[in-house]
Amino acid sequence: MIERFPTAEERWPRQGQVANVVTPYKFPKVEIEQHEGIYVVREDKLEGGSKRRFIDRYIREEMSKGANEFVFGGCPATGYAQMSLPLQAKQYGAKATFFMAKRSLDNLHPYQKKALEYGCDIRWVEMGMLNVTLSHARKYYEEDTYHRRNFPLGLEDARVIEDIEELGKAIADEWSAENFSEIWTVGSSGTLSRGLQRAFPNLEVHCVSVGHKMSERELGRAKFYKSPYKFDKPIKKEEAPPFPSAPTYDAKAWPFIKQYAKPRALFWNVGA
Repeated sequence: MIERFPTAEERWPRQGQVANVVTPYKFPKVEIEQHEGIYVVREDKLEGGSKRRFIDRYIREEMSKGANEFVFGGCPATGYAQMSLPLQAKQYGAKATFFMAKRSLDNLHPYQKKALEYGCDIRWVEMGMLNVTLSHARKYYEEDTYHRRNFPLGLEDARVIEDIEELGKAIADEWSAENFSEIWTVGSSGTLSRGLQRAFPNLEVHCVSVGHKMSERELGRAKFYKSPYKFDKPIKKEEAPPFPSAPTYDAKAWPFIKQYAKPRALFWNVGA
């Protein structure tokens, strides 16, 4: 049975009223396991994955200012944000609205089906190239800037990076940073990698790009690798890691980790 969450109208004030402080959602502890000599952050065990943790403060703080709807136009059909953002917004009775390239309903990606289950309002866009869906999202947000917030591409917000850094530092304190030899992530916008670079300033960081060619700003100080797979093409089963991992995203780092990573490297597995 699916739990009913209060609606935004039930919980949040109209313009001109004073919003309440939002009580933080209590996340389960991050789990880290060893696989083939590599420490793995097993965020595949968290429904919706790591992005839920990283966008939580953004959602709470914006809701305390009156927001009750979160808009995003930068998610591909294989993107994890379409699950993490609606699911976390739902915890607080808020709405998530996504603008995505139109697909027939009998050809939806499993992540898109899950997003709909979580209550995501997907607006299908004809000729939905990234710049087009971003434009639709921005225009929709501008129609009601008090109640709506438009998530930036790559979920790149200072609060998101700060919370990645904070969680990374907590892991470093608990495990003792010297237990890890280096850090590995997958990257598109590089948000996760740059947050972890701040959390582990003395460790080398490696980033496997699965999308566009990352800029120097997006990479930070990370060492760059480029996946040979096209962005929306899943990794071959024989190359996938021995734990659940997003086949079009995180899993694509595993062949590089097996070839280049030092023993005791830490790999952040964002989702399944």
